[in-house]
Amino acid sequence: MKAILIDTTSSDLTVAFVDNKRVFSSVQSVGRTGHSAVLMPSIDKLLKDNGLVVDDIDTVGVVVGPGSFTGIRIGVATATALAFSLNVKRIAVTSFELLAYSRQKADVAVDAGHGNLYVAHVEDGKVLSTDFIDGEAAKSVDRSKFAFETAGDVANTLVSVAKEKAEKGEYVSVFEPYYMRKSQAEREKGL
Repeated sequence: MKAILIDTTSSDLTVAFVDNKRVFSSVQSVGRTGHSAVLMPSIDKLLKDNGLVVDDIDTVGVVVGPGSFTGIRIGVATATALAFSLNVKRIAVTSFELLAYSRQKADVAVDAGHGNLYVAHVEDGKVLSTDFIDGEAAKSVDRSKFAFETAGDVANTLVSVAKEKAEKGEYVSVFEPYYMRKSQAEREKGL
């Protein structure tokens, strides 16, 4: 597998290239709205700095959510365009799968903005259940009981999860965003 992997679900942008033995990655803080300006230049720089070309890629992977609505859209759209133009395999990874990796038993959480939380119960690296906790209910939640960060660094965890999925043949034909709820604009319009 020679894959480009993307995570735009948080305020950090993670881009990684992996082949059988090497991993090159870039992680940078871009805020909640900076992904669109730096994603493609980051991919280009990562490849060029490591003597790679886009034609080296045979797989594209992306974290499909939950997380930032805009970040998810940017990551999924970019990964879809790359996979389509290169005619390569696709691996979808959820934010919960990243948080579950290397954890025996835990409750994990992703910031859903406005004080809300996306949460999951995980065991042996697998997601067993998920839930959404709205801002009002989240005020009474003991946040110290949740893991909000990956067990290792995000890039290497993303690479590990993608490799496992590739070994199991867990490819997708289409990247589908994993939002867990409607966007704020959809909720406000009653859609």
